[in-house]
Amino acid sequence: MNEESSTRPRRGFRWWLAVGGQTIAWAVVVICFLAIVATVLVPRVIGAEPYTVVSGSMEPEIPVGSIVVAQEVSDGQVQFDDVVTYQLESGEPQTVTHRVIAVDIVEGEVRYRTQGDANDSIDPEPVRAEQIRGKVIYHVPYLGYVGTWLPMDVRPKLAAIAGIGLLVYAAVLLLRNVFSGREKKAAH
Repeated sequence: MNEESSTRPRRGFRWWLAVGGQTIAWAVVVICFLAIVATVLVPRVIGAEPYTVVSGSMEPEIPVGSIVVAQEVSDGQVQFDDVVTYQLESGEPQTVTHRVIAVDIVEGEVRYRTQGDANDSIDPEPVRAEQIRGKVIYHVPYLGYVGTWLPMDVRPKLAAIAGIGLLVYAAVLLLRNVFSGREKKAAH
């Protein structure tokens, strides 16, 4: 046995528990940070809107509880097979996310026929261009469940507070590790 290995302290259960706890804490911080970036920051930067999926009509591609991010599109950009989020009634807040299965011209106006991937029938009413809120560019599975617990007006503020809190927590963990490492080196 060499001298270095005999002088090195053995790492006990508490050390492994502390390392495991810090690893889990960092993983939670990173996951929460990425979730906030994907559902709040990126949509704002690219001019898109996040919407929560509350039904299984688009499963398995978009599971219930997902957040879809739909980017605004201009006339003529929506095509067959695009997944769009649209208002059930023009000017009303309730939206649906379904796939475009046909594009028709009715009395000189574009109308979209839509259907959920899991639905057996086409949606009963065609969708007019002004009803479309955007084309879905990506979705984050299951994250919408968190959003359904919070009122709409509170979500952006809470996301900002959570993001700042997570960054502060990460900084505290990092500084604590740096200072505890220096103390251990000074003790030897």
